[in-house]
Amino acid sequence: MHALTQHDVTRIYEGFNEAYNSEPDRCDFPRIRQFCDTDEGVRLELNDDVARGYWELFRPNSGMLVCLTDGLYHSHYLQHILPRQDIVTLRFVLSGGLAFNFDELGEVRVPQASASILYTKEDTSFDLSIDGGCHLSTATFHLRPDMLYKGFEINRDKMPEHLQDVIFGGAFDKNLYNFPLSPAMMNNVLDLLNMPYGGARRRVFTEAKTAELICRLFQEIEDDFEATPVLSTPAHSIKDKVFEAQRILIENYTAPPTLLDLSRRVGLNRTTFCKAFKDTFGLTVFEFCQEHRMNRARELLQDRNLTISQVAGEVGYEHATNFTLAFKKHFGFLPKEIRSL
Repeated sequence: MHALTQHDVTRIYEGFNEAYNSEPDRCDFPRIRQFCDTDEGVRLELNDDVARGYWELFRPNSGMLVCLTDGLYHSHYLQHILPRQDIVTLRFVLSGGLAFNFDELGEVRVPQASASILYTKEDTSFDLSIDGGCHLSTATFHLRPDMLYKGFEINRDKMPEHLQDVIFGGAFDKNLYNFPLSPAMMNNVLDLLNMPYGGARRRVFTEAKTAELICRLFQEIEDDFEATPVLSTPAHSIKDKVFEAQRILIENYTAPPTLLDLSRRVGLNRTTFCKAFKDTFGLTVFEFCQEHRMNRARELLQDRNLTISQVAGEVGYEHATNFTLAFKKHFGFLPKEIRSL
């Protein structure tokens, strides 16, 4: 893995923008070879007044760029992006404040704990905005449309109508759609961000997990489409409310609302809500909160600048001892052991 200086982030995206160029004899997509001599990718360490963390970019093949981001942003960050050909971006956001700003649409925000699909047409510029004071954890895949459609067998007739323009390109005001992250997708993203491998194994692991995450996203879309083809059905309405509850839990995981309060906030009685939540996610509300809290702790423990007591406080534990016991019960090893894995 080739390490870059913190000032190379703009150069990476300048090369990334050029890489959309449709003339293959002039430019590989995405062209990141200018920053390293191997196919493993590049790693950018962030340690300045803007952010502390890292970006990693991989190129599994000529039609895809993988960008893994994990960093604490001290101040607001803005990056201008100008695609030179049509591109489909799949973005999986665990946490952080992220938004796009288009000249025609204005600001479009991406929620936490969400998967989003963005279809950007050639020469349609936009600004990528990251909020100051947020911890951004994302896995982002930029694909040529034909690479997505053929490589993953994505068919228009298997997609719900409200997603067809988003995935296949259509009206500009329908080029972005957000989905709540399922627990399985969350775990896939965490695997990518916390992979313990280096060299060729890191590249192979990244390719495998990237493919798994894309397959899982579209399988869940197809399964949901087949199960609830009419978006106005009561079943779909309940599911929307369950996903709204998931969003509330993600945003308040250190001190989640009570079951009664949560069910009232999404407009369901407690019994219906609890059953629908378990049917949707395969976990009770308590189990979901604990899983997210422990996964967040595992993510924070990767930052060696944080003590275990600080991580415990970040995820809502007043006493580090209670956190250590909960972490050991969940993962089977102590928090300090994760730093030696």
